[in-house]
Amino acid sequence: MISSQHLVLRRPRLLAVLGAAVVFVAVNALGQTLLQPPGQSAAGVAGVSSPSASDDTLYRLDEAIAVWTANLKADPQDFLSATNLADQYYSRGRLTGSVDDYARAQAAVTQALAAARDQVAAETLDALLKYTLHDFQGAADEATRLVAADPTARQALATVGDSELELGHYAHASTVFAQLATAQPGAAVTARLAHLAELNGKDAQADALAAQAIGQAAGSGASGSAGAYYDYLAGYLAFVEGHLAQADGHFAAAIAAQPTSYLAIDGLAKTRAAEGRLEEAIGLYQEAIAIVPQPEYLAALGDLYALTGRQVLANQQYATVRAIASLQALQAQVYNRQLVLFDVNHGENLQAALTLAGNELAVRKDIYGWDADAWALLANGRAADAQLAMNHALALGTHDALLDYHAGMISHALGNDALARQELTTALALNPGFDPFQAVQARQFLAQIAP
Repeated sequence: MISSQHLVLRRPRLLAVLGAAVVFVAVNALGQTLLQPPGQSAAGVAGVSSPSASDDTLYRLDEAIAVWTANLKADPQDFLSATNLADQYYSRGRLTGSVDDYARAQAAVTQALAAARDQVAAETLDALLKYTLHDFQGAADEATRLVAADPTARQALATVGDSELELGHYAHASTVFAQLATAQPGAAVTARLAHLAELNGKDAQADALAAQAIGQAAGSGASGSAGAYYDYLAGYLAFVEGHLAQADGHFAAAIAAQPTSYLAIDGLAKTRAAEGRLEEAIGLYQEAIAIVPQPEYLAALGDLYALTGRQVLANQQYATVRAIASLQALQAQVYNRQLVLFDVNHGENLQAALTLAGNELAVRKDIYGWDADAWALLANGRAADAQLAMNHALALGTHDALLDYHAGMISHALGNDALARQELTTALALNPGFDPFQAVQARQFLAQIAP
C-alpha cells in the first residue's frame, strides 16, 4: 500500500519545501509497507524532540529502538535488526520532526545494506530516507533501480515520481503518477494528482481531487493521522487560492483528527494571520514550534511579533533561525530554501543567500527553486537575471500570490511599473494575506507606484 504521509505541499512561504509533493511509507524487514501518520520531509532541529507527540507512541518506539540497538550491538552483521532499527528511527522522526532521528535511521539502513546487499525492504527505506533528507536525486536513482528490478514495486515507483517532482521534472512525475493511478488507485495517488493539478494552475481540478482523496481515505477506514493529511491538503489548496474560510475549516478538521499535526497547525496559523487574527496566529505558531521548531515557523512568529510591536521577541525568533543556519551540513541541506528566503526577506547575508540558492538550483530545478534564486538575485541587484529565473518559476502557470509578488518586485526593478502594478494587484487579489509580512510590503509598495 502507498501512503500519503510525506506530501510536501509548502510554498517558499510555507517552505520546503515546501514546495512539492512526496508520498511514502516506512518499510519493515519483511518488505511490507506500514501506514503511518501524515507528515512532511525532515523538519525540526537535530536532537529536539516534540513535547507534544504521543508519549505512549514515543515510549513504544523507544522500547523497540532499545531492543534492535542491543541486537545490533551484539551482532553488527544482523541486517534484519539494522533494518528494523532504521524503520523505528524513521517512525520516530515522523513524530518528533528531528533531523537527528532521520540521520540515525539512515545510518542504520546503511549498516544493514553493508551487511547484506539487495534487501528490497532496506533499499526501499534507504530511498525514502534519501528523499526525507532532501537527497532527491539519490532517492530517484535508487528507486528507479528498484522499479527496474521489479516493475510491481509500487512504493519504489511512487518514490520515483515524488522525487522527480521535487527535482522539477514535472512531465516524468506526471507519467509516473498516471501509472500509479492505474495500478493502485486510492487517496494517496489522488492527493498527488491534486497537487500536480495545483502546480499547473488547475485550481478547480485540484480542489475536486482533494475532495475525492478525503472521500477515498474515509471510505478505506483511514482515521487519526492517516485521515488528517487529506484535510490538511484541502486546507492548503484553499489557502493558496485565497478561500480562507474553507482553509480554516479543513485545517481545524485535520487538527481535530491529529492534534500534533504541525503541518495543519502551521496552516491554521497562516490562515488566522491572513484573516487579521494575529494573536491567534501567534498562539498557533507557538504550538507548532513546540512540536517542530522549523525555521519558517520561527521566522513567521518573529514577523508577527514585529508587526504587533514586540521587536525584542521578534529578534529572539530571528536569532534562533540564524542559529539553525549555522548547523551542520545535513540540516543546511534540509533547510536551505527556508534560510534563503529568510535572509532575503530580512535583508541579511544576501550574497550567502544567493550562493545557497544557486547551489540548490544546480541540483533541483523545480519552480520554487527558480523562485528562490530569482528573489536572491533581485536582492543582490541583478534584476535582469532575476527576471530570467522568474520566467522559469512562472512556467507552469501556478496560481501563487507569492510568485506574483516576487514577479512584481522584479518588474519594478526593471522599470516596468505598469506590469509591476498588475502583478502586485494579482497577488493581493488572490490572497490578501498570503504572508503577514510580505503582504504588508506588497500593499505599501503598490501604493508607492500607483499612477
